[in-house]
Amino acid sequence: MKHGRKDTHILGRMASACLLLLCSCASCYGQHATNSAEITLCDLYQRPELYAGKTIKVRGGSVSSLALENLLHDSQPVTCSAYMRIVVVLPDEVKPVPDFQLIRDDSYRKLQEALHGPGPIRIDATYEGRFDAAFTWRNGKRVRVGQYDGEGFGNKRQYDGRIVLQRVSDVWSYPLPHRFGR
Repeated sequence: MKHGRKDTHILGRMASACLLLLCSCASCYGQHATNSAEITLCDLYQRPELYAGKTIKVRGGSVSSLALENLLHDSQPVTCSAYMRIVVVLPDEVKPVPDFQLIRDDSYRKLQEALHGPGPIRIDATYEGRFDAAFTWRNGKRVRVGQYDGEGFGNKRQYDGRIVLQRVSDVWSYPLPHRFGR
């Protein structure tokens, strides 16, 4: 009988070790699942259905707001066959509230300062968060994306997509001449 108890004890320990291993694998899978896809705004415009509901990381610019535009610096702009008006929103501004929180680090504070600065300001940043898509523009027509049945996002539903912000990085801003207005 002693031999049977020892076998049961060993089997119990092995089962516990397997369970612990499975739990640690599951937590690693969860961490990998939240990694964001680094894409361009043109990628979002052309194939929003691939990224809808997923965490993305995209570089974009705006003037005194969180409505993203393609970046136009010293290089020739890349022509994109589609277009979307995209707004960045905070997690507490959407329902249902996402399962992540906004990271309020130095980059976020720098973004907030730029948004609340005097006069028009050009803001370029990398935005990371959940992408929600309603429409895209192709060949001059507004085309519904996926199963979304709403009229768009933001004030007066004027935006075709939104990024529910989890993190912002690489923020830079500079004042524009006042003729640009807000």
